[in-house]
Amino acid sequence: MNDSIILQNVTKRYYLEKPRTLKKWFRAIFSPYGRLTVIENFSLKVHKGEFILITGPNGCGKTTLLKLIAGITIPDEGNIATFGRIVPLIELGAGFNYELSGRENITVNATILGVEKKKINNISQEIIDFSGLNDFIDAPLKRYSSGMITRLAFSIAVFAKPEILLLDEIFALGDEVFQKKSLEKIEEFRQKKVTILLVSHYYKYFEKIVDRRIDLNPLVGSRHWLDHKK
Repeated sequence: MNDSIILQNVTKRYYLEKPRTLKKWFRAIFSPYGRLTVIENFSLKVHKGEFILITGPNGCGKTTLLKLIAGITIPDEGNIATFGRIVPLIELGAGFNYELSGRENITVNATILGVEKKKINNISQEIIDFSGLNDFIDAPLKRYSSGMITRLAFSIAVFAKPEILLLDEIFALGDEVFQKKSLEKIEEFRQKKVTILLVSHYYKYFEKIVDRRIDLNPLVGSRHWLDHKK
């Protein structure tokens, strides 16, 4: 099997209001004004080891697409198959407890990602060193800035040894030094044939190093996506 991800005719809708009566339920289902179609009839095959950049305007379904692949949300129509260990880094701080320290959150978050406890003990210091948060690691997460949380979340994700890595605007935060370290780690993953899907508005920065760019754009019709292959 050379494919990591297969999406077949996937559609995802969000309802604009929660139906509380039978009348509102029928309106939500049958009226186009009661629902918003974010992803429509979308098909995609991602080969093992591919680095794919997903771009498009706000609200076009980029994050929704990653959530569908990660299994965080389910499609209304179509099928999704994944082959390999998925590590999603989609929502900033998801799975974190802001009352706990950074060190304690490493254990909690790595456990959520399926890392064995014995292994967490072995890699905790590597995670801390990579994040550069040594001086703050025993402070509660509620004292962290958004950039510090991003650094911690990404550091945990990369040491969880993903086979499929899903990243949502991960490079929008953090200093240049950490961004450089992160890009080097991604290049390391590429050498190891890890499949990477990255959502970013900064496509000009990444398009030279990715294998493909998927442009989600509602302005191009019901198909609403373009696949730019190299």
